[in-house]
Amino acid sequence: MKDIIIYTSEHLRTTTKTACVAEAISDALDRLHVKHLELKNTNDYWCRDYMPVMISDDGTYAKFKYEPDYLVEDEKLHDYITPQQVACNGLNLFMPADMKITFDGGNYVRCGDKVIMTDKIFSENPEKKVTELLQDLEKTLCAEIVLLPWDMKDFCGHADGMVAYLGDGRVLLNGCWINPKRKQNMAFHRRLRRILNGHFKEVIELPFWDGDEDSWCYLNYLKVPGGVLLPCLSENFDSKDDIAALNYFKGLFSKMEVIPIYAKPLVKGKNGGGALHCVTWEFIEK
Repeated sequence: MKDIIIYTSEHLRTTTKTACVAEAISDALDRLHVKHLELKNTNDYWCRDYMPVMISDDGTYAKFKYEPDYLVEDEKLHDYITPQQVACNGLNLFMPADMKITFDGGNYVRCGDKVIMTDKIFSENPEKKVTELLQDLEKTLCAEIVLLPWDMKDFCGHADGMVAYLGDGRVLLNGCWINPKRKQNMAFHRRLRRILNGHFKEVIELPFWDGDEDSWCYLNYLKVPGGVLLPCLSENFDSKDDIAALNYFKGLFSKMEVIPIYAKPLVKGKNGGGALHCVTWEFIEK
């Protein structure tokens, strides 16, 4: 892979509530000697959602129309919609592919020659037949599309809070649906597991630590050369869940440095919640 730059929106730093997260991300990336910059032409800090998706490690991207229903359907939220073309101003992006559909970058998990997304993609593009849409996606993204059911408790319908790719045919599945206090979700978890088992060599389950209800956020980490930035929920990373998650990820990524980042302001962020993967975007320098 060529040199990578991690981008965040300037709104992450200039929004009072999230400024501490921006500073912590910056410090961690400096520590790992990973270049990082800010996007200037944006309307909110969830830059993963509106920036183009990478379709190969050589820095090839695909563009799409960013008009998410959760912003479009509420007139008060229209100002948060960032036009993709505007956000990309000044970037030397190689974007030969155009998905030509309404899409959301948070609903895109690249796994080598596969892409995981939720079936919310169908409701966002009702004018297209299901088979036609899938064929177009596979052709444009040069990948097999692996569809997961949309957990409708998450209005965004994002896949990047459900699974993460570990490489070598392995995926990490969020364990948040096996919370013993929410037994009705265990069937949903089994369904996810069955689907993923049919496409990947190994499905590893991220444990659910029965403490903070927001412990789903650990899955939304950021992996960069040399390290993993792990979202945490206590300012000193000393809660029971944070300690368990840090130990787990240090074992999972034993050859990398795992750096905890206090991310509670994002998890309880404006217009819904997210974590470190949601507020970052990778750019490959050509």
